[in-house]
Amino acid sequence: MLWNLATLGPSQYATFIATINPDNNRETVGSVANKLRNYESMISGPMQAPVSALAKELREEMREGEARENRVYWTVWIRWPGASEPQKYEALVDTGSQCTLMPSEYVGTEPISIAGLPGLSENPSAVGLLRVEEQRVPVATSTVHRRQYRINRDAMIPIHKMTRELETKGVVSKTHSPFNSPIWPVRKSDGEWRLTMDYRALNEVTPPLSTAVPDMLELQYKLESKAAKWYATIDIANAFFSIPLAAGCRPQFAFTWRGVQYTWNRLPQGWKHSPTICHGLIQTALEKGEALEHLQYIDDIIVWGNMAMEVFEKGEKIIQILLKAGFAIKQSKVKGPAREIQFLGVKWQDGRRQIPTEVINKITAMCPPTSKKETQAFLGAIGFWRIHIPEYSQIVSPLYLVTRRKNDFHWGPEQQQAFAQIKQEIAHAVALGPVRTGPEVKNVLYSAAGNNGLSWSLWQKVPGETRVRPLGFWS
Repeated sequence: MLWNLATLGPSQYATFIATINPDNNRETVGSVANKLRNYESMISGPMQAPVSALAKELREEMREGEARENRVYWTVWIRWPGASEPQKYEALVDTGSQCTLMPSEYVGTEPISIAGLPGLSENPSAVGLLRVEEQRVPVATSTVHRRQYRINRDAMIPIHKMTRELETKGVVSKTHSPFNSPIWPVRKSDGEWRLTMDYRALNEVTPPLSTAVPDMLELQYKLESKAAKWYATIDIANAFFSIPLAAGCRPQFAFTWRGVQYTWNRLPQGWKHSPTICHGLIQTALEKGEALEHLQYIDDIIVWGNMAMEVFEKGEKIIQILLKAGFAIKQSKVKGPAREIQFLGVKWQDGRRQIPTEVINKITAMCPPTSKKETQAFLGAIGFWRIHIPEYSQIVSPLYLVTRRKNDFHWGPEQQQAFAQIKQEIAHAVALGPVRTGPEVKNVLYSAAGNNGLSWSLWQKVPGETRVRPLGFWS
């Protein structure tokens, strides 16, 4: 074998050795390399370098073979940023060295996040000032004066602090006005308080204004149809408080706190036209700045794409536009790019909408109601997710019975069964979508009628997929 190798010439050495099949009874690669070195001294000088290079190559292959035998494989579960569920990986660990794991789509890329962009605020109470003319908004047709009622004691100190901060920033100022409305503080999901107003009486005497805020469900359907791989969201900080009001419109928004009357110099929360005005001004700013494809619901914005960098660039452009317009954006309120994200309270992944894990945990942890009010609160918590639940109305009908005004509250076995069943349905709710379009896509509508009412569901069959996808359930 060695003689045959020698007669081939140096240019064919690598090819010949590659064809040698491993056999315990044959010479090892190392012994072949040693004989090659001996043969090397017998042949002409020009062959010396190629043969030495081949021997070095063989030694490296031997070391790689030994290392391969020492490799250890681990099965690991990793939960990556932006995802709620862990993913399974077969991890290769070389003995005596460290191993760093990452999904294949991240290989060769650096982590990117729009939260790291310049200009974002770390101040939790950041407020901007939109660079537009002071807004002339509809004025009430009659004077409304309502005294401040008792509010939650836990909100007293936070409200006082917020009032002082907003006065310092020019958002509110002391005034004397025949109008007055109560403060109505609302606790946010993070435990902090939001300074909102009880303008119900003022809203009744305020002239109408054309609504420009898009329907939330329509936005969800649009996002569902995108079937994107990556998402990013942007939430403008205190967007209402960034919009200046004309002096003549301010007196109607007056309120009293600790014996001092204030009014709003910026758009207040609780007034019925604030969402419409705010949405329109943000939309105008984004259109003027030629923002890339996005969806907007008042001060919440989402962008999407099939590549993380594509989404990063879209988000960066929108943030630059908003900052230039005068809005403030908190660093903690921008998310992504991520494969899984929340927008309008819904979890989005691959164009599918799902019930967020924290919502499922909150609902499934609820105790059985002990009053009509608690039953109504439970139904309110689950009602938004009814599109995910087949025959929702039929399941919860016993719960609605105890909330009727003419009925006394009585929690019986029927109510308990319905309560337990709907919590199980919420816990195991299916993801909906994504919505596909095209001539080969088939939409299938199923309907059923029973003693408890009607129900129907919409499904979609996409070419190349073996399973149909649910788009929604109604009852």
